[in-house]
Amino acid sequence: MPYRRILLNIFFLLPAWVIRIFVWKKDTYIRGQVLDFKSSLLIAMTPSSLLTKVDFVDDLRIAINEARIASPVSLKPSQKVKIFDHKLLSEEATILLREYEPKTISTKKVILYFHGGGYVLGDVMTHDRWVSTMANILEAKIFSLNYRLAPENKFPKALDDSCLAMEWLNNLGYETRNISLCGDSAGAHLAAATSNHLALCNKPMPSSQCLIYPMTDPSCSSESYELFGDGYFLTNDTMVWFWEQLKSSVGDNEDIRFNLSKFPNNLENPKTLIITAGFDPLSDEGEEYAALLNKAGVDIEHIHYPNMFHGFVNMTKLKAAKYAAEDFLKDYKKIL
Repeated sequence: MPYRRILLNIFFLLPAWVIRIFVWKKDTYIRGQVLDFKSSLLIAMTPSSLLTKVDFVDDLRIAINEARIASPVSLKPSQKVKIFDHKLLSEEATILLREYEPKTISTKKVILYFHGGGYVLGDVMTHDRWVSTMANILEAKIFSLNYRLAPENKFPKALDDSCLAMEWLNNLGYETRNISLCGDSAGAHLAAATSNHLALCNKPMPSSQCLIYPMTDPSCSSESYELFGDGYFLTNDTMVWFWEQLKSSVGDNEDIRFNLSKFPNNLENPKTLIITAGFDPLSDEGEEYAALLNKAGVDIEHIHYPNMFHGFVNMTKLKAAKYAAEDFLKDYKKIL
């Protein structure tokens, strides 16, 4: 609704100290971390998810995606980015791959990006502002993949689409060693799954991967699930439901391309940057995946933002979220 969008824009513009004069809210401290004040207010103003109670996923997906696009909580990119849409053809589907070309390009490497949304929600458009911003800051071309979603397309359909995109980029002249994989949440899972798939097939590794608050473990049993699984946008019930929509069989739980927590200590992987947020049910499993990669000898960097929440890269109208996103992109640029 227009009035809600206006109120939100006013909210984003006002400094936190001004809002504190009119709104009293106790700061949230958990595990020695304090949630950003304006983030806590935005979370409190956002209705709880009813995803797990819905039978008609496709209709709900369209409604949620349209709402996110109509009332974006992410900033517009500082500079205009050229956009080119490509169609990837497979035997089963036609997949959109959107190319983002910033005004300044300082690297020959390109990024293959996978949007978040639990493999059920989201698309190229819901992440358009964020990917455009990334392209500007990283000074690199980004290709954003509109992979097929669950439950219509169970594991490993999205992975098949990722491999198709990698092959298309290879045919365009980009060798795998000049491609970096990146994604947020489910998209981070898909990026990691792609690296694991390439390693299992003894194929060349990407140059790097940036995993932004990745979903990794279908057991959904870490301590951070208990602490942050309700009241911080992403909920326990929603995550369990997402995994169930994606899973095609019980055997998937033993596949390291599905269950990243099964990562062995002898598998190759590219240089990796993992981002986690303090008030995120996925926080612990992201940290544990970083430890698994480190144990396997992978060149790994883990950056944790204790005052942030799941999904913050798509909410950069919040000053704290903007600062955190810009901060880790500096590190990502170093490993491109």
